[in-house]
Formats: sequence, structure tokens, C-alpha cells
Amino acid sequence: MLSLPQTYATIAKARGRFLALIGILIFLSAAKTHATQTQTQTQTQTQTRMIRYPSAGENFIEHHAYPIALLSLALEKSEQNLRLTPSEKFMHQGRALKQLEAGQDIDVLWTMTSKTREQELIPIRIPIYKGLIGWRVFLSSRKDVINASNALSLEQVKSLSTIQGHDWPDTHILKHNGFNIQNSPSYAGLFTMLALQRADLFPRSIIEVWDELRKFEADGIGLEQHTLISYPSASYFFVSPNNTALAMQVENGLRKAIRDGSFEALFQQHFASAIKKAKTSSRTHYRLENPLLPEMTPTHDKALWFMPNQH
Repeated sequence: MLSLPQTYATIAKARGRFLALIGILIFLSAAKTHATQTQTQTQTQTQTRMIRYPSAGENFIEHHAYPIALLSLALEKSEQNLRLTPSEKFMHQGRALKQLEAGQDIDVLWTMTSKTREQELIPIRIPIYKGLIGWRVFLSSRKDVINASNALSLEQVKSLSTIQGHDWPDTHILKHNGFNIQNSPSYAGLFTMLALQRADLFPRSIIEVWDELRKFEADGIGLEQHTLISYPSASYFFVSPNNTALAMQVENGLRKAIRDGSFEALFQQHFASAIKKAKTSSRTHYRLENPLLPEMTPTHDKALWFMPNQH
């Protein structure tokens, strides 16, 4: 039979072994938790995918601010590990469309829709500018146009020389409506043509004209004050025909942003001032046809479009 001191010594040894075992278990548990966290972080980093969009280039930085912000919002709302990054090189719209169709260099772009573009790419049919890309006022370097006290008649507008980008859908829309169109492959070249009066008018959207006016005012380019043309149009985000997953993620994100009001808040942040300066209600307004508008354009959904009486 053990004496009392021996009993206490045995108990102390057992207690020590028990505490040592507990310590080992705690250490192993902590090590496993750390390994799991490290693995999770590594997997998250690995799964984060960069979504490439066309680099703005020097002339389009202001134009790209809103669509990039909206696309970032959509990706955030989609709750996917997707991050935006510009393409390595600037590319004109025509090349960007071809690269996207081929699934090369870029994953998404934004542009005005047309029947051809919707056949070649996947459109996310939510008008990112709420249709305002088709609301146009006129830049000109002709003093009699800039300083006129009255609106131009539609016949006058059609008789004057109007410039557009050679690969813009607007070129076909305006030609269909009887406008006298000249083209240039270069965005900067269009303003050069206008400044040199090789053309009379340059129709620009009411949401993009103000940055351009400020940039080219020193070249003698000004704004005609009384006339407005518009045609139904939608600018969408487009993705490669082989990337239906990204199309769904962008659309789901945009629809969440519409429901929670963050889409409208971003739109107002960028364009409320431009819409106010355009004074659309005081201009003579000519509504034109758009023969390129695809049948699936969601014109019935009023929440997706700019409504003048609501702003």
C-alpha cells in the first residue's frame, strides 16, 4: 500500500502528463487552424480573377470613369472574386470588338448596341447610360451656328456637314435619317476637322459633351444652344461569346445595384450636373429613328431609361 506522500507524487505525475497532453492537443489544434487559414487565404488569392477592359488611352480617360465605376460596382455586387484591370495597350473600338469576339486581350467592353454586335458578342441588356448616349447636342466651330438665337430646323441640320467616327453605329443611324455624314478613323481627328471647319456639326451626347467642350474650346469649338436630336439607343457591357459565366455575374451585379439604388446613385453622381446644363426642356427636340436597334432592347422597362420629367 502506498504511503500518503507516494500517493500525492503519483497524482502529481498523472496530472503533469495530462496537462502536457492538453498542451500538445492545443498546439496541434492551433497549428491546424493556422494551416487552414493559410490555405483558405491562398485559395482566395488563387481564385481572384482579373477582368480586362480596353485601356482608356489619353483621349478617353474622362469617358471611361463612369463605366469603370459601374462595372466595379456590378462585380462587387456579384460577390465573386473578380477584379478589373485595363488592357496592356490602348485599342480603337473596332479592334477592341474583334479582340473581344476572339476572346483575346480583353474580357469586357462597353459600347452602343447594334444587331451585328449582339450577334457577335454577349450583351448584358441593361443600358448603362440609361439611353442618354442617344441624346445629342451639336459642337461646331462656325460662329453663326454657335451664336444663333434660334434652333436649327431639321432640314438645316441635315443639309450641314456632320462628322462621326467611321466605325460608330451613330454613323449609320444618322445616314438613315438623311444626315450628310463625314467620317474619321481618329477621335482626335474629328475635332481637328471641326476646328478647321471641314465639317459643320459634331453631335455629342449630353453626358460627354462638357468634358470635350472644355478640352477643345481653345480651338474655337463651341456649343450650339437651341437644338437637340435623339434616337433610341443603349450602351451595354459586352463579353466574349464564350464567357457566359462573366455575363451572368455582371448582369446579376447590375440588377442588384438597380434594386438597392446604388446604380441610380452612381448615375446621378456622374451625370446630374451634365443633364442640368444641357437644358433639354428648352431645346427644340427632333426624335430620329434607329434602324440598328435590336428587337430585344428592353424599351418596355422604364426603370432602365432616363425620363426627363423625373430629373
